[in-house]
Amino acid sequence: MTTVESHPVRAGEPASVGAGQPDFEQRTDRLIEKAKVLIPTLRARAQEAAELRHQPAQTIQDAEFLMDALTPRVWGGQGLGSRALCEVARVLAHGDASAAWTLAFLIEHSWMAAHLSWDAQSEIFDGRTFVLAAAPLTPAGKAEKVEGGFRVTGTFRYASGVWNSTHTFLSSMVTVEGTLTPMTFFVELAQPGVTINDDWHMSGMSATGSASVTLDDVFIRETYSIPLEHMLSVDKHPGAAHEEKFLRYPPFASLGLMITAIALGSAEAVVDIVKARLGTTRAFGGATRQDLPQSRMRFAEAWEKLRCAQMLYRHILDDSIRKCDALEPWSQQEIGQIELDQTTIVHLAQELIGILCDGMGSSPYQTKEALQRYRRDIDVIANHAFMDWDLVAERSIRYVLGLGTRSTDMFRSQVTSQGGVSSERLGGGRNEEKPMKAAVLNEVAGVPAVGEFAAPQPAPGEQVVDVIVAALNPIDLRLAAGGPFGPPIVPSVVGSEGVGRLADGTKVYFSDAKAPYGALAEQVLLGDRSRFYPIPDGLDDGLAAALGTSGVTALTALQWRAQVRAGDEVLVLGATGAVGQIGVQVARLLGAGRVVGAGRSEETLVKMKADGKIDEFVILGGEDDATALKAAASVGYDVVLDTVMGPAFAAALPATKIGARYVVVGMSGGAPATTIAYPFLTGRSIFGHLKPLVPLDEWEASYQQLVGWANAGQIDLEVERLPLAAIGEAWSRVDKGNHKKLVVEI
Repeated sequence: MTTVESHPVRAGEPASVGAGQPDFEQRTDRLIEKAKVLIPTLRARAQEAAELRHQPAQTIQDAEFLMDALTPRVWGGQGLGSRALCEVARVLAHGDASAAWTLAFLIEHSWMAAHLSWDAQSEIFDGRTFVLAAAPLTPAGKAEKVEGGFRVTGTFRYASGVWNSTHTFLSSMVTVEGTLTPMTFFVELAQPGVTINDDWHMSGMSATGSASVTLDDVFIRETYSIPLEHMLSVDKHPGAAHEEKFLRYPPFASLGLMITAIALGSAEAVVDIVKARLGTTRAFGGATRQDLPQSRMRFAEAWEKLRCAQMLYRHILDDSIRKCDALEPWSQQEIGQIELDQTTIVHLAQELIGILCDGMGSSPYQTKEALQRYRRDIDVIANHAFMDWDLVAERSIRYVLGLGTRSTDMFRSQVTSQGGVSSERLGGGRNEEKPMKAAVLNEVAGVPAVGEFAAPQPAPGEQVVDVIVAALNPIDLRLAAGGPFGPPIVPSVVGSEGVGRLADGTKVYFSDAKAPYGALAEQVLLGDRSRFYPIPDGLDDGLAAALGTSGVTALTALQWRAQVRAGDEVLVLGATGAVGQIGVQVARLLGAGRVVGAGRSEETLVKMKADGKIDEFVILGGEDDATALKAAASVGYDVVLDTVMGPAFAAALPATKIGARYVVVGMSGGAPATTIAYPFLTGRSIFGHLKPLVPLDEWEASYQQLVGWANAGQIDLEVERLPLAAIGEAWSRVDKGNHKKLVVEI
């Protein structure tokens, strides 16, 4: 069994207990009512908890009757669902937002434990009905697959409730079958190599104890791991076989709604407090607040915002429960709408709390007062990644309008694949595999050969692209040889980028296809971590492919990393290669005042100068490259784009000005052969620049900028097209200093 396969599920009829059943609803109502007894206790302890920066141990003990609310009944829990989680969180927020946050997350994380393998669940719930666990799920650190499990190292942030926990979930990237895969692990905190960092110092939500956790080469058994995509899925995790329907809920109908409920409960608490004080709190001059027309109007505005938030909350809670329990699929538009609704509720809560606090004078800002704490807390909640208006509103309205996902979207696979039970679980299975023609790598570090390879069969959230052309890059040879991510899957299809068409006919540039499907085949499979961007039909396919890795490397190195400014003098080392040829043109378009190209092909450099792409050139490999590079400069280089490194690095650096930005994007010339004199390092910034360092949104924006320039005739690059049958010849030429971009026609 590989780590990306689902763990075996328990036999039985899944998803049979949920909303609408009398016993289920009665048990839910009883729990919500019992939760109300904690409100005065939580409010009384709020200041103490804020000073501790986490919840007092007694609070966790007092709330133990809530902790197994979501634990499946097979493990002795209450087996409840979304209404119990959200309404309990909402009730607890009437006492204190930080306490509600901590307790609700701890409740929810026992539900997450029920997503793990059955062996893990049996151990976790042996002799107990809940586990106290934090859960920072954003992938961080690094993990390595070893015999029997994984070794994990790194720091994992925002582990809410970690000071009150015995365990934590966390996620890290792992190379699985040649593909970087986010894996989630369940980790005991009380063991060597695990440190909770005292780094949660916040103005709001201060008592949640959301500190970071550091692991130093900690071994985690395989049974306590699961692919993050499976953990967040509807039915790919082992817990999908539990009888409780809530085990089939996606994050936006569980975690997102829970956070919304805490914000709403906080707003309700503030309205209750202010309403009770309107007749007793006096403004400067003696009038009570309720006697001031402005105060009544202020309260009216807040009151109606609360009413709107409550109605919207009730609607999305009821609708999501109905939809999830019925195992109905979620369209992208529906996901966008529920996330937009959740964020709207949180920001309505933030607005109305601010409106009311601004109209109650200075007394609410005493440290003992609940109002000042709620105001600080709601500001932090409103900036949580799930509720960040700038982030969520833009993304959600894209989904509502049917504009699709972007590679930077959080939990993108959930948006593209969320639905009811998968076809495999319903017995439908996938279509019969058909062979396709592809460049197949049959041994590590071998030469790919044309042969047949099974055509990709997309799972939910994946897309198949009909490939038109595929670009060849030096990184393709490195990947085939086992670096930098370890040995590739064999057999597999080679190639990292290309141009093709989606099923709806849209022409796209694509990269980072899902293994074992590379670009040099009739079809390629795009997964959650793949990039694909639409391109205009009028743009040459080969040029569109060349603008990917080569073009974006050049543009991001110059614009994002070196920040080329108008009038800068720019030197491009390796100007005759694909990255260099695009680089000199990009430098011009970014406003460089003078561009010098350096390389080994005199013929190519002469042509580039004749075409106006460079002002001067230097032929590298002479007796004194340093003198030649300095002589070619007008005054001194402000920016250097270095695609070769090697001796050219030592030769070019003395020709730069103080304040120069030197960006290395390749090492085809090897490592520098000499020590650099200190004066030539003084005042210069030297960067190593790689594709993985560029944020995905910057990468996408850069590619679209290049496409725009190319479509307008402002960038060109000579492309040599080869047939797929010539892959052996093409492969031997990839790393041989080509002055044309090699692309393979499929």
